Amino acid sequence: MRLFRLKSIVWLILVFVPTFSVFAQNPSTDVVMVLPFENTSNRPEYNWVGESFADALAELLSKPGLIVVSSDERELAYHQLRLPETVIPSRATAIKLARQARATMIVIGSYSVTPPPTVEEKNKDKAPTDAYVQVMARVIKVNEGRTLGEVMDGGWATRQFDYGAPLTTLQDIHGRLAYQILYQRDKALPYSQNQIVQEATKIPQKSFEAYVKAVQLPLNEPRRENYLKNAIHYYAEALGGAVYPQASFELGRTYMNRGNWKDATENFAKLQKKDPHYAEAAFYASLGYTKLGDYGRALATVVPLSSDLPLIGIYNNAGAIAVQAARENKVEAERSRLLAQGTNFLSRAAESAPDDPMVHFNYAYALFLTGKFEEAAEQLRAVITSDQKDGYAYFLFAKALTKTGKTEAATAADNQARRYMQTAYAKWETEWAKSQSTSSVNLRLRDVLNRNEVFDNIRNRRLSEVDTPSSTTQDLLVKARDLYQAGRDDEALPELHRVVMIEPTNAEAYLLSGRINLRRSDQEAAIAALKTAIFWDPKMIDAHILLGRIFLDRGDRGEARKYALSAISIDPNNQEAMALQRQVTMGN
Repeated sequence: MRLFRLKSIVWLILVFVPTFSVFAQNPSTDVVMVLPFENTSNRPEYNWVGESFADALAELLSKPGLIVVSSDERELAYHQLRLPETVIPSRATAIKLARQARATMIVIGSYSVTPPPTVEEKNKDKAPTDAYVQVMARVIKVNEGRTLGEVMDGGWATRQFDYGAPLTTLQDIHGRLAYQILYQRDKALPYSQNQIVQEATKIPQKSFEAYVKAVQLPLNEPRRENYLKNAIHYYAEALGGAVYPQASFELGRTYMNRGNWKDATENFAKLQKKDPHYAEAAFYASLGYTKLGDYGRALATVVPLSSDLPLIGIYNNAGAIAVQAARENKVEAERSRLLAQGTNFLSRAAESAPDDPMVHFNYAYALFLTGKFEEAAEQLRAVITSDQKDGYAYFLFAKALTKTGKTEAATAADNQARRYMQTAYAKWETEWAKSQSTSSVNLRLRDVLNRNEVFDNIRNRRLSEVDTPSSTTQDLLVKARDLYQAGRDDEALPELHRVVMIEPTNAEAYLLSGRINLRRSDQEAAIAALKTAIFWDPKMIDAHILLGRIFLDRGDRGEARKYALSAISIDPNNQEAMALQRQVTMGN
């Protein structure tokens, strides 16, 4: 009898849980890198298609339990191995690239494009009307050095993905390929193919094509700006004025490369916290606001970023901008607040970067402005040791020593300042002699954010989230409910997946998943999730009622009646259960 019951439970799980496999072993966290696909059709005008796979799959494969090497990280790996980005690597080089990026899986592929027919060909019967693309892709497990597959008949059967479709449906191919890769890795995937395809096609086709073509061009290539402007225009036109964040970021980089900080900052500022590249965009937007003299916006942008991404470059800039804002402010109370804020940021940066002369110069100047001359001199010693020709550091060093009564040392430092500052010395010295002020001192800002540090920080945070979940299942459920109530189903589903990874028997997670799938008109997925909810909690009346409504809608009155009766038996006074019972009875 026990064996029979065990078999029954296993059967129920297999039947009822295509969406969430409650007994499936959660695969260990993988890091996947997608390389640009190889164009085998000898038509360079379609080279952008290969890059489109790398960019699109990098976003689509980013799901709970799987960390994706972004296109920017991939680009960095190419540079570190001194490989041209236009080169399609061999299998051995691809594995080498993956190891450089610390990836455990790589996606490689090739494609050929048949161009659209000529006018004469179009007039013939059954002639295709669009360019046609044929795609082949494989996934390689880096540590094993073999293609992803499964054991069949005692041997290893590799898995190859093949697709062919009109080029205008390229994003649909991206979605189907991403789904198959995810499903092949984890049969308990909590997403349907339709959901992944919807995600893949959310960017208008013309906009996506213009963007992919743009990012393959150098920053100083004039066509790059035109492509990006077209991508932004098509996106806004199709989606009611919405912002295309990736294109806005790349356009901002294009303007920044030319020194056009006004337009660069305007584009960087369009990105939201949820968008890819937000950290870099916020960093450069704050830098742009500073160069434009808008310290308020600069601080409002970089200070929150320092909490999300605690990097030396961000701390340095946050501190330097605050000190600069304090120096410009005429209200004493606000000036003191800003100076304290800047000093705090720079103190933390100096502790973390004992050998960074930029940080120590800024920290020294903040201490100098607060009257802590001895401490300022100590920081400046480190700067001068690093660069013995830094006349500006010598100048501040001399004044700090003077304030502490070390006249002889101050004179020696002043001589060095006079020697290395050349024409600027006279201006600085005149101001000091006149008002004991240093308005000519320029705070030293980091112009480039270390992308390697950014990627490492983001990846470590994701690994931490996967390996040691910081939230309880109840916290995750509350978050998922809030997202569901707000209509943000795509964000709610990953939270529910995390719940069942931690607690596979959580009936409420399956109930909410059923509601989401029902709202998406995916009745099969909804039925599976709701039946699983009932399996783990037979008294969950909402699941019985929803199943009854689904089967009533499908014309299956027998099943509808069954769930109506079970709902009534759980709570005879439940208004929704009574309404379902009446509907079923009226049908008879």
